[in-house]
Amino acid sequence: MLVLAERDLTGLISPLETIAAVEAALRAQASGALAAPQRLHLDWDDNSLLTMPAAAAGGVGVKVVSVVPGNKDRHLPVTSGVMILNDRNTGAPLALLNAAALTAQRTGAVGALGAKYLSPAQTASVGIIGCGVQGAWQAIYTCAVRPIEEVFAYARSQAAFDRFAATVGRHAPGVRITACGSVRALLDRTDLVIAATTSTEPVLPDEPALLQNKHFISVGSFRPAMQELPDSIYRLAGSLAVDSEHARHEAGDVINALRRNILSDGNVFSIAECVTGERDIDVARTTVYKTVGSAIYDLFVAFELYAAARRRGLGREVTL
Repeated sequence: MLVLAERDLTGLISPLETIAAVEAALRAQASGALAAPQRLHLDWDDNSLLTMPAAAAGGVGVKVVSVVPGNKDRHLPVTSGVMILNDRNTGAPLALLNAAALTAQRTGAVGALGAKYLSPAQTASVGIIGCGVQGAWQAIYTCAVRPIEEVFAYARSQAAFDRFAATVGRHAPGVRITACGSVRALLDRTDLVIAATTSTEPVLPDEPALLQNKHFISVGSFRPAMQELPDSIYRLAGSLAVDSEHARHEAGDVINALRRNILSDGNVFSIAECVTGERDIDVARTTVYKTVGSAIYDLFVAFELYAAARRRGLGREVTL
């Protein structure tokens, strides 16, 4: 079995290759060529343990991840865990991957679908609210699908912004990175906004005049009690793209919009419809996309990483 640590996985494949793997997963899902049951949440205090199995033609696997928001104050990763890949025919374990590195890149790719399909092709800037690890990867992957010249960021501290700027700068050289003193200042300077926080309340003001004809991506909220984006965004958009049907039951952004009759079930659609060409989006008006992740993305991206590691002789072989 091949063990792949964070140092092996970071930068192993390009953002465009990762995005292509995510799109391949969505096409396979649309054709019914894979299986991915709803992930299991085990919650304690403010923390969660998630297990996410999936099977496709190329193999099977399961990701086991802990999410501990309080780790920020301990100077530890908020998200940690492992991804296990198994041979489809024999069931034998093929690889053990660092889940934090996999998740960061995979989630960056899934979020980038919102920029690719729900924003104008000429979009030259993006605003990031929440400058943790995931905020940085959202910026990096957005730069891969849009001609981004400037990244605007709203962080809780100067230290968080500095870490964010350093990470984005390494992976997207030449892009200007600018700190904003408030979310209002960020909204004034860009039309593409990505929220990557663990907030239980909207991180943007619920004011239609500030939100009209902009494009919003929420990647942070993953529990029913969490809502990153204000209700006005859903009213303005009139529809909502999601990366997974699980979002209807897991994310407060989707649950609340449906419960409050801001949106109907028919107004919530899968981003797969954009990937397969079944749906065209009017990007001249307000758009919104909610991602909660799915085991299918982990599986497809993990196998791409595994194949690339084998080609390059990376990782460490172990016998169980």
